Amino acid sequence: MTFGVKSLNAYKVSSDLVKIPFELLQDSAFDLASLLGRLLGERIARNSSALYTTGTGSSQPKGVVTASAAGVTAAGVAAITSDELIDLYHSVGRAYRRNGTWMMADSTAKYVRKLKDAENQYLWQPGLSMGLPDTLFGAPVITNDDMAALATGNKTVLFGDFSRYYIRDVGAVRLIRLNERFADNDQIAWVAILRTDGELADAGTNPVKHLVQA
Repeated sequence: MTFGVKSLNAYKVSSDLVKIPFELLQDSAFDLASLLGRLLGERIARNSSALYTTGTGSSQPKGVVTASAAGVTAAGVAAITSDELIDLYHSVGRAYRRNGTWMMADSTAKYVRKLKDAENQYLWQPGLSMGLPDTLFGAPVITNDDMAALATGNKTVLFGDFSRYYIRDVGAVRLIRLNERFADNDQIAWVAILRTDGELADAGTNPVKHLVQA
C-alpha cells in the first residue's frame, strides 16, 4: 500500500453580524433571541455547504467538486445526454459505485428528469411515494444548489462514493451575543461561528468524478 497525507485544518465560517434594535427585543411578542439563534444556524449550514461543495482548499475547505476527478466531458454547452450519464457512472470504480450517489443542482435535476430511454421511459425513477430517494440508474440522487448550473465549462454532475469526503468540525457552532459593540446605537448584535474543514480522501482510483460541460 502507498500512503499519502492530507491535513484537515480548522477554517472559520461566519454567519455575518445581525444587529437588532433593543426596542425590538423588548417589544417582541415571541422569543426573538431564540429565533435568531436558529436562523443564524441555518446561515452557517448554507455557508459551510457552499464551501464543502466548491471551496478552493486555499484558506477554506476543499469542496467535493474541486477535489473530484474528471469523468466525462459533455458534448453540449448546456445539455447532457443519457449516454454521458452512463459514461460518468462507469468512469467510477466498481468498489465506489456500490455506494455511489449522484449530486447536481435542482435546475440540472429538472433537465435530467426529462431524459428518456429508447422505450420512451424516464430514466429518473421517483422514490418519494415509497419514502425512498429518487434514483438514476439505480443510484440515489441528491440535489445541491451549490452545484453549478448548465453552462460552458461548469462541472454540473457528480457521481461517486461521498462517504469518502471527510468533514472536521472543531467543537459546536458558537452563537455570540455582542452587547457593547453597538450600544451607542442601542443595538445588540449576534454572530454564529463554526471552525471546520473538508477534504476528499482518494484511495488512488478517484471515488468521486464529475461531468463537465463543453
